[in-house]
Amino acid sequence: MMNKFYITLITVSVFTAQSWAQVPSNYYDSAAGLTGYALKSELANIISANYNAQSYDDLRDLYAISDNDAYYDNGQQTTTILDLYSENPNGADPYTFSATNTNDRCGNYSGEGDCWNREHIFPQGFFNQLEPMRSDAHHVIPTDGFVNGGRSNLPFGEVDLSGSGIRTYQNGSRKGPSATPGYTGDVFEPIDEFKGDIARMLLYFATRYEDRFNDNRWDSPNATNDPRDGSQDQYYEQWYIDLLLSWHAQDPVSQREIDRNNDIYNFQNNANPYIDNPQFVDMIWNSSQAPSGSIFATLTDSYNDVNSNGYDAGDEINYDYTIENLGNTTLYNVTVTASRGNFANTVSPIASIAPGQVINNPFGNLQVVLITQDVDPNGACDVINQLQVTADFSANENTGGLSIASDDPDNFQDVDSNNDNLPDDPTISNVCGGSTGTVSELFISEYIEGSGSNKAIEIANFTGSQVNLSGYSIERNANGGSTWSGTISLSGTLDNGEVYVLARGNADQAILDEADRLIGNGNALDFNGNDPVGLFRNGNLIDIVGVFNSGSTDFAKDVVLVRKPDAVVPNLDFNLTRDWNSFGQSNYTDLGQHTVTTASEDQLIAESFKVYPNPSKDGIFYFETDLEEIELNVFDLSGRSISFDQTQDSIQLEQAGIYILTVEKDGNRSSLKLVLR
Repeated sequence: MMNKFYITLITVSVFTAQSWAQVPSNYYDSAAGLTGYALKSELANIISANYNAQSYDDLRDLYAISDNDAYYDNGQQTTTILDLYSENPNGADPYTFSATNTNDRCGNYSGEGDCWNREHIFPQGFFNQLEPMRSDAHHVIPTDGFVNGGRSNLPFGEVDLSGSGIRTYQNGSRKGPSATPGYTGDVFEPIDEFKGDIARMLLYFATRYEDRFNDNRWDSPNATNDPRDGSQDQYYEQWYIDLLLSWHAQDPVSQREIDRNNDIYNFQNNANPYIDNPQFVDMIWNSSQAPSGSIFATLTDSYNDVNSNGYDAGDEINYDYTIENLGNTTLYNVTVTASRGNFANTVSPIASIAPGQVINNPFGNLQVVLITQDVDPNGACDVINQLQVTADFSANENTGGLSIASDDPDNFQDVDSNNDNLPDDPTISNVCGGSTGTVSELFISEYIEGSGSNKAIEIANFTGSQVNLSGYSIERNANGGSTWSGTISLSGTLDNGEVYVLARGNADQAILDEADRLIGNGNALDFNGNDPVGLFRNGNLIDIVGVFNSGSTDFAKDVVLVRKPDAVVPNLDFNLTRDWNSFGQSNYTDLGQHTVTTASEDQLIAESFKVYPNPSKDGIFYFETDLEEIELNVFDLSGRSISFDQTQDSIQLEQAGIYILTVEKDGNRSSLKLVLR
């Protein structure tokens, strides 16, 4: 690898055919003495003030000067383009492109080496191909068309080499599942030689276009693959800032970057300040004058049957809640509001919360008293509640603050509404029946919508006695239309605690091994993710996966749905989040068996098994329990079993993310959400 070095002062370049001027020595004078986001904004003023926009086509001519491959291969390739996605720093390049031959420009491509085109390091789709961003040479570089197409609009990151679906290109660049803490999608990873180059391009973009942070013609910061956080100051989500700062430190500024920066200054009359002054990066994003913080709040519910006659108006839902300062600085003036209910104590700000401090129920019990609409069986059945927690970065409220929503540890939807890499699922209480400890009827316990013919429906019996299946049937609501069809009538008996599996006859062997009955084409198992499936008894619908007559919208495509252990009654009010756990379409590990936990059993496990800290920063979760002979398992959100280290009173995970910990005892199972930051 070519040696690189930090430049801590303005660099004076030697005039060459490739670099005939340099950034003026007084270019950054107005930024002297500034730090934090004030420095960033002044740099934005400097590099925007005299910007001389050039055309998108002009970039091709610039590349012959700014991006020629004179820095590797013993300086013998001065007429070819240096492509960050295909350059081999330690040997012969797998292929080369001429800087001036128009035949080397894309065009069409079918593989690497066919042609080159212009790659936007910050994808142009995110800003709707608008100018001046589209033609800004500081973040638009020449790259192989095929690799550019493969990267598409993926964010940059570290690829998990143990994952699946990895594509490695000829110089070692690759794309695949993220191993970068804070992001779980696919990423594109350049080789180490150019990680700092790319980081500084992205930090330039965050500075030059900081005033476009809320442009309504741009893609939403919350859109898929877009790593922006929706703010003018930090600009990118924290996981992306952490990655870019790491790459910037690991791969310092090179002479190639300095020369290219000077060439672009000549071309469009502005410079990348993080190449001229690399120390600016830490002065902005790591500065004590750029305050930051992180809070995690939880909200858990407990039902109180006030008059001991089942669910009705006047009953109560009581809540416990915690607020934890996950950051490294003290937070001030902490306030809490709830979507529903009243706090026992008057809510006034908490003066401060120290780093690492956890506060339990600081404003007393939060309580919701049910009204008639809450317990109407024809209504929504769900009481949804959530806390909104706000805090300031200083006691005098003059340095900004943060606002976050609480998370329900029992809700595994794992929404992250504010992009802080922490879940904030609302707390949902089902008050139309739910798990009462009594299982009076059969129900659908598993739904497999796998690829091709890998379809199956599992029915469970936990009524306490054997059930004659005569009179039961399965039907399909094709494309969410207005009728039921494809009736499969059941027969035989089903013992208590057992399941009955219907499967397509040409399904995978793993499904066939658990099947009690094989079904051909043209019936209720011809579903594909937008066809609700119903369980009927004597012609009456008693349970459903999906919503009848709701149209052909996909609600469960390419997934395996397993009924949650505490969802033990059939329900015509289909609620995916409340009642079902979702797994990958080839995960058949639960087929042929099912576990239920009645309310009392679930409460026993939940009250007897505590985990802390959660979230964890180092991956170690300690637990306290008086339960004996328990079994612990950890799953990721795709349902894949995760290996972990376990001691007598702790478990340890490696990769940052959100996980599900199951605690099993005597056939009963409770689930907990674990968050590793």
